[in-house]
Amino acid sequence: MKKSISILLLLVGILLLVSSMVMAGANPGTGIKSTSHDLSSATGRGGAWDAGTAADPTLDRICIYCHAPHHTIKSADAATAGLTYFPLWNHDLTSLTYTLYTDNNSDVPNNISHQLNATLTQPGSISKLCLSCHDGSVAVSSYGNFNSGIAGSKHTGSVTTTGTRFAIGEAGDLSNHHPIGFDYNEVAAIDDEIRDSGNALLGNNPYGLTIDDLLYGGKMECASCHDVHNTKNTGTKFTWVADTNSNLCLSCHAK
Repeated sequence: MKKSISILLLLVGILLLVSSMVMAGANPGTGIKSTSHDLSSATGRGGAWDAGTAADPTLDRICIYCHAPHHTIKSADAATAGLTYFPLWNHDLTSLTYTLYTDNNSDVPNNISHQLNATLTQPGSISKLCLSCHDGSVAVSSYGNFNSGIAGSKHTGSVTTTGTRFAIGEAGDLSNHHPIGFDYNEVAAIDDEIRDSGNALLGNNPYGLTIDDLLYGGKMECASCHDVHNTKNTGTKFTWVADTNSNLCLSCHAK
């Protein structure tokens, strides 16, 4: 009887351990596995987004949807797409031109330097990588197509695109989303309610990250708020810090 109970407890312990490992990636800072960016077959959302190639169910890859070691986008192709940052990029690129958030509010007194006076530009390279899935113009499973692709590492999706709550910038419309692609220090210089870029993020920030650490060429981009690989963030939805007590917002906005 005691032996049976011991075996039962051991099995329960193993199940708890396995379940915690499977769910680990769903928690902030525990890696990409099992998160929304895990598009593999076994632990991720591959079945929802991608029928895959013959190799995919066996290999159960995660990285291949965005990155690959061979036959990725070339410098010339990246330049044509307006990219200066393309980390062995393996996914098709969006070609949309975006309408960004702006507020031409004439009620703002002229003597108040306002953050919305900043010069807006198109999203930078790293944001375009994000938008290549999130704006819904390119199928999530359109990967491995550069240089004619390689068998087993190529799949051209034609139907499944990002929609609903995951969609950001549909039809090129970013007018109701936080602005990106602007020079952060330019804004901080004209608005005393925007913190200096040398300030550390608020809340649970074990890596001591500053605003400046998360700027790209000095500009605010998608990855300035989101850690897409879920490795050094402490907030859900890949945010660098949790928005408890609005710490994510107040890291930049001195209200």
